[in-house]
Amino acid sequence: MIAFSIIAGVIVVGVPMLLVLARRRRATKLRRRGVKSYNRQQRTEPLSIRSNGQ
Repeated sequence: MIAFSIIAGVIVVGVPMLLVLARRRRATKLRRRGVKSYNRQQRTEPLSIRSNGQ
């Protein structure tokens, strides 16, 4: 019973930490590739509104 509670505690603490670290690592990798915005939401504005100033 004690072993199961220790294992459950490690899982409850470890999984969120792994998710945060994975997200941070993904952001770092994308930043190194030159991606400025690395959020997961898609933009809904049409392509004609987005302009790079040319």
